[in-house]
Amino acid sequence: MKTINKYLSLCVAFGGINIANAEVLYQNNNVVVGYEYLLDAEDNNPNLYDQAYVVLSNTTIADWGSALGWLRFENPLDSAENQQGQDAGATTKAWLKLDYNLGDSPFNIWVQSFTNASTPSVEQNFYYGGSYDINLGKLKGTFGLGLNHTYASFSPTHISFTGSSGFATTLMVKYPLTDNVISKLYYEGQFDRSNGHRSVYGYESYGHQAVIGLDYMLTPSFFVGTQYKHRKSWGGALNDGGELFFEAGYNF
Repeated sequence: MKTINKYLSLCVAFGGINIANAEVLYQNNNVVVGYEYLLDAEDNNPNLYDQAYVVLSNTTIADWGSALGWLRFENPLDSAENQQGQDAGATTKAWLKLDYNLGDSPFNIWVQSFTNASTPSVEQNFYYGGSYDINLGKLKGTFGLGLNHTYASFSPTHISFTGSSGFATTLMVKYPLTDNVISKLYYEGQFDRSNGHRSVYGYESYGHQAVIGLDYMLTPSFFVGTQYKHRKSWGGALNDGGELFFEAGYNF
């Protein structure tokens, strides 16, 4: 977990934010073990498959803003088979979101990075723009809107792309239903993707992922959760499809 904190610190420092003198208001690390179970996403996307995963994550909220990041290892033991009965292979994903406060206003400078790497495919999306802090009673989160810069390659077709690729938006909110149950929603969409970006994976001009979930806190440290995710022209899901996630995690 020190590796994650070091990675976040380097990214924040690279952006010109001096975290050495920052006041940390909240910080949390966790490790999650889960299983991804496809619903109609399996029938609509023959390249997808059920799989286990492990996630290491960090959340830091300071007086300058916030930094959220995670590393996700899908099918880490290469134990899953794809729909053709072959070894599915492992995938590593990395996600980072930085929101830097503009004074005392609810507006921020927003940058976000997502990397998806497997043996045949690499995709990197980098968003940069502005975000707005959502603070409505118990409802907390951010909304971001900006430009997207992408590089992507797919070895079976020998097609690659690097450059600007339209616009991106995200919405991330949490709401505590009870002292032990937390609901969460995450939406991420890309609009007006470039033809070069679309050609690598056969994407449409618009694509999204939308996630809604619940976490149940067994203790302040241990939790279990479930999520429903819908993808369209996103992350290997060329066609519409939903999937379920079941998780157990430990905060520290």
